[in-house]
Amino acid sequence: MEFLTLEAEDYEHALKEARMQWGSAVRVHTRKDFLVKKGMRKEKRCRITFFLVEDAEPVEEGVAEGPVFHAGDHLSFLMEQNEIPPARIEQIKRMLLPEEKTLGQAELEVRFFQYLLEGLQFEDSVQQRYLVLVGPAGVGKTTSLVKLAIHLRAKEGKKVALLSFDVHRPGALEQVRFFAKEYSLPLYEATDAGVLSGLLDALETYDHVLVDTTGHSSKDVMLRDSLSDLFSSFDDKEREYTLVVSASSKFTDLIAQYELFSEYNLRKLLVTKLDETQGIGNILFFAKEAGLPLSFLADGQGVPEDFHRADASVLVPRLRGFTLELDQFFPSP
Repeated sequence: MEFLTLEAEDYEHALKEARMQWGSAVRVHTRKDFLVKKGMRKEKRCRITFFLVEDAEPVEEGVAEGPVFHAGDHLSFLMEQNEIPPARIEQIKRMLLPEEKTLGQAELEVRFFQYLLEGLQFEDSVQQRYLVLVGPAGVGKTTSLVKLAIHLRAKEGKKVALLSFDVHRPGALEQVRFFAKEYSLPLYEATDAGVLSGLLDALETYDHVLVDTTGHSSKDVMLRDSLSDLFSSFDDKEREYTLVVSASSKFTDLIAQYELFSEYNLRKLLVTKLDETQGIGNILFFAKEAGLPLSFLADGQGVPEDFHRADASVLVPRLRGFTLELDQFFPSP
């Protein structure tokens, strides 16, 4: 079967032009509605993909029949593609599928797109001297710490040092030492509050000190108390906490992690492992429900290249299933 494509100002004109050339043999397979930039404004366009059948019945002139669009089915498809948390599905359907109105595909996709991004906050500036990264083990805190340090030094001209509290976990200290040597980053290590107090004078000579911590669970009471003692050595006005989470985590796990670390007065959210997930609906909903601004996004192990300021233009290309060209709303810089 051979597929043909044709583009026009809207679906009706595209189908009419196709039937002017090939008659009633035209059968539409897919349609794509999008916008194109024309000077200072954008124009709607529609591209159809179709095939031809033999022995087709004549089509009455002026009648343009196309495939039936079911808004509910397409919304379910979009939510599945973007891994929307199951607990939010019915709420989204009630909000986006009004009973009194039939939605076309383009209008539905715009509504869903706006709903996904509505309420998201972005804040990548580091204000305090001590930036503490907290989060469960295995989410990539140490690698993100190094990426952020290189970013602040190279992009903002800041004098940056690393401080590791993760000195007991096998292999953790070796990893941060390797990165510090590889990228010429000053590294300090503290096993307890007494050791840390002896480092404070040296640490105060830096614009920012990025603090690596041991990942822990709700059962690690002694470890949590030890970290709290270390954190108390910092002036409250000079420290801020960023929660580090993996994009591949389930929504319910993200909520549990937030509740576990919320005692630290979390200010921002850093997301890792975007390259290890197919959908980002869990992250979008988590960020909004936790009320935390997205600060930075990591999508690979590469240092420092797989690291980005959090921005809609980075997230939008990761949305799946849309026929609209979404990057027109938030173009990459």
